[in-house]
Amino acid sequence: MAWASNWKQRIRFTPLHLALVAADAIARWRPQAWPVQRERGWRPGISVLVPERGTPDLLAQCLQAALTALAQIDEPSELLVVVNGAPEADYSELRALHPAVRWQFHGQALGYNGAIAAGLAAIEHDWVYLLNSDMLIDADALSTLLPYRQPEVFAITSQIHFVDQQRRREETGWSDFRVHGADVIMFEREPDASPLARGNLYPGGGSSLCRSGVLRRYAADSACYSPFYYEDAEWGARAWAEGWEVLFCPISHAQHHHRGTVGRHYDAAEVERVIRRNALLFELRHGWTELTPERAMRKTCDNDYRTQQELYQPALARSVFAERLRSRRALDRGFDLKRITSDHYYPKPRATRGKPRVLLVTPFALFPPAHGGARRIAELTARLADQVDLILLSDERSLYGAESEPYFDAFRAVHLIEGRGDQAGEAILPWPARLKRHAHPRLQAELQRLLAVYQPDIVQLEFMEMAGLRPQRAGNARWVLALHDVYLDGGADDPLQRRLLARFDALTVCSGEDAALLDHPKVALIANGGQDRRSEALPSPEQPNLLFMGPFRYAPNAIGIRAFVEQAWPAIRSAHPTATLTILGGPESARQAHEAWLQSPGIELIDRFVDPMPHLARASLTLNPQLTIRGSALKLIESLLAARVCVSTVDGARGFQQVPLSGLRIVPDVASMAQEVNTLLADHARRRQLERADGAALQAWTWDGIAGQQLALYRSLIGMPA
Repeated sequence: MAWASNWKQRIRFTPLHLALVAADAIARWRPQAWPVQRERGWRPGISVLVPERGTPDLLAQCLQAALTALAQIDEPSELLVVVNGAPEADYSELRALHPAVRWQFHGQALGYNGAIAAGLAAIEHDWVYLLNSDMLIDADALSTLLPYRQPEVFAITSQIHFVDQQRRREETGWSDFRVHGADVIMFEREPDASPLARGNLYPGGGSSLCRSGVLRRYAADSACYSPFYYEDAEWGARAWAEGWEVLFCPISHAQHHHRGTVGRHYDAAEVERVIRRNALLFELRHGWTELTPERAMRKTCDNDYRTQQELYQPALARSVFAERLRSRRALDRGFDLKRITSDHYYPKPRATRGKPRVLLVTPFALFPPAHGGARRIAELTARLADQVDLILLSDERSLYGAESEPYFDAFRAVHLIEGRGDQAGEAILPWPARLKRHAHPRLQAELQRLLAVYQPDIVQLEFMEMAGLRPQRAGNARWVLALHDVYLDGGADDPLQRRLLARFDALTVCSGEDAALLDHPKVALIANGGQDRRSEALPSPEQPNLLFMGPFRYAPNAIGIRAFVEQAWPAIRSAHPTATLTILGGPESARQAHEAWLQSPGIELIDRFVDPMPHLARASLTLNPQLTIRGSALKLIESLLAARVCVSTVDGARGFQQVPLSGLRIVPDVASMAQEVNTLLADHARRRQLERADGAALQAWTWDGIAGQQLALYRSLIGMPA
């Protein structure tokens, strides 16, 4: 079916139709990597730009609030008002009242984009805050935003509140979109109480801090939306497609009077027509819906004659081609626009100059820590945060919630994804199949984007499951694989594992036993550790309470504690009838909660994430009945540093067997644990003496010292002085 109703329409719109077809085809057949931005630096200074048309009463309040906010910052600053389509005489009183304010006057109406472009041509500083004349910014609104200026950031938007608090909050500054059929619907999200900055679809033109140079390009290319609406959406769409980050900062606040300027200069029918036209133009330029070029042209031809005249200009077809090609390439790289506001977090930045920049990639959810590997990463990143510029890319987005956010503070940015496709109750896949599943296309696509956006010095992949991600040699990044476990065992998979490991510049391991299995030229032993809590720990109670800190997410934990319950627990309960056993099994243990072996008297299973410290305080001693593990057991050293004796199997003590630690009681197997536990429960004095026996020997196992070893590795890899 032809997309034009007559031959004249077809001729007029042929350039636009060819632009759509060509952009989609080239994006599909000639994809490109994410661009690496070169405009990453800036000089100190901030401009405030106010486009104004006929609201001097509101402008008076706006200027006073803006000047108060500028007084709070210690960088050069300026305030420029662009008056257009209004008499200059109306502003004589304001000019006299604010001699430091710069003014432009244009007799004709420039439209929103035109006024912004005129002001951008005159400002002096590398960052500009776009401020509507009916906005009042808080005194700290600008100083709050300044730390979020980062090399990868294009714009940061303040949170908007209505001066009239009875109004429904349809405007907040946190912009998003949804696709409804053939239409892209823009809307603004309601922020929650979290102080974290989040991904933002576009910077609202009334209260956003932007890079001046980048915005000049964007404003010049968005003149097609004149006189109003969709310009700022265009800026955001282009920024994300070019590899910039756009942020919403909820702790910077602006108050909006919300008196519609547009409605006073255009009748309602014209406003609606322009909105429909610009919504269509946005879709033509970006291709976010499933409209084919033919269907998009049919939709274009259904518009009124005036709109058609505005859309079939040859120059417009050229700009549509360029912008659509850019956007379609971003989509074809796997970038998920619909997840911008939900999956991207930006804690308040630390200073980053002179620090190694490390992109950390993990296939498993980390926070709050529900397994030993997550606890290790949480402890190390918390201690490295002031010395290392950390960025996190993590799979299993659905396992992160509000309780995860405090852990994000160690990072400059947190990017979450989902897409591995695990099914509930699914059997564990063979190791090569797990490698392929963990390196799924969604993760690879986001990793490629972040490599271009952040240009890290080091990319650290956590867990052997990430070994299937091939290191990309673009730039100077060094690639590290953090092996929480080494799976080499002489089996058929060993050759594949060794080939994958050889790709990396360095490997880290948690135990000397694991290091001995590797023949890589750069292997660093970064052991597991714990937080030293001995100074505040009370002596263990006389009540016989045993504790196992072993999330069932790690299969050896579930296997080991079941063996303990079946082989050792009956003898312990016989000798100590009031003995209890608390199992911190985590959420994954809920599936086994009703199994017979967990119904034995005295056993309590906690099938959710909890802080283990209160349970350690109530414990007489801890258990580690693991079998055939790799790496080393975090729970073991955490117990000793909390002044609790740990009874472990030989296998469970991997990584600690060569260390003379009196509080670690090693027995040959699970069944042998019963005798050692009974002896320690019966002799309170001996048990409490062992809790304090190791003294300085445990200092080497604190997270502070181990974080120092990790930092030394990073510095050595990039040639930075220790």
